[in-house]
Amino acid sequence: MNESSSTKELLAGMLNKPLFVVTRTPRDLARMPELLDAHLRWAIRAQNRGELFASGPFVSDQASPGELGGMSILRATDQAEAERLIQSDPFISEGVYDVDVRKWLLMEGGLTIHVSFSNKSYSLL
Repeated sequence: MNESSSTKELLAGMLNKPLFVVTRTPRDLARMPELLDAHLRWAIRAQNRGELFASGPFVSDQASPGELGGMSILRATDQAEAERLIQSDPFISEGVYDVDVRKWLLMEGGLTIHVSFSNKSYSLL
């Protein structure tokens, strides 16, 4: 790609944070209810270790959460580590979902958190 100096300057100022996006596609949802607790425990542990940035099911009015698959965003040093992390999810290791893991550069966007001390409330926008 032939980038102008202005484009290079804009790109250099962006986050350029490598992450790994995992899309989950249903394979055998029959075991989902029995493995849900183990999957949620895996997600909480991965989050607490700083490996899981965000995760959740795709949803619609016509399907229950998880029936359409889902997506996770992982923090990992490389593709192999991302693959190892997601394979330790019981939903994946037990064949409930197939996965596709892709490296992704987080470039732009934002996150807003509002914390109110007076009533101990918060909101994430």
